[in-house]
Amino acid sequence: MPRSPASAATPRVRARRLSPDTRRSQLLGCAIAVFARRGFSRAGHAEIARRAGVSVPAVFVYFPTQRELVRAVQREVARFYLEIARHVHDSDEPAPAVILAHANAFAASVDSHPDHARVWLDWSTAVRAETWPAYLAFESEVAGVLAATLCRGQRQGSISPDVHPDDGARIAIGAAHMIARMKFSRRPASEMDRFLRAVVRALTGGLAA
Repeated sequence: MPRSPASAATPRVRARRLSPDTRRSQLLGCAIAVFARRGFSRAGHAEIARRAGVSVPAVFVYFPTQRELVRAVQREVARFYLEIARHVHDSDEPAPAVILAHANAFAASVDSHPDHARVWLDWSTAVRAETWPAYLAFESEVAGVLAATLCRGQRQGSISPDVHPDDGARIAIGAAHMIARMKFSRRPASEMDRFLRAVVRALTGGLAA
């Protein structure tokens, strides 16, 4: 049967050829965008394929199961935030300045990578057997970075000895939730700065200005 004029005028669009690493990175970026909007329970291969402009089987090549897809998204989000933490805390600056720099870097990342922040917020409250252990492991790594800086500050006298480093790290991670919420609520920059400095004062035991 001959094709209709409409079908003849609409050639099939093929996905641009990319190297396997580049394609996987592209699909992972699309997955994070889909998970940010749909959540862990409703995001799937088909929507990622539509967003990337590829076939559904092409997504399955890189992420053969839903579980592997979820884990890949979690690993990328964890890598992103751990990289920020490790980079900021790899500094000889006084501990309060490093903690404030981390808070500012996290706040800036909500603007530059809002989908990562949305996935993190969803993941951090998904108290389910299939997602919770991975989140706790990631959170423990971030807390370790924060606690190490708090310990250094105590040795140098810029952090009160009354602050338990593990508790301080947990407070900082809890404050990150509020920072993200304030950014998404478009709170004024002056209000953000005031809150970040209040967090630092709490983590230093009132020693920071």
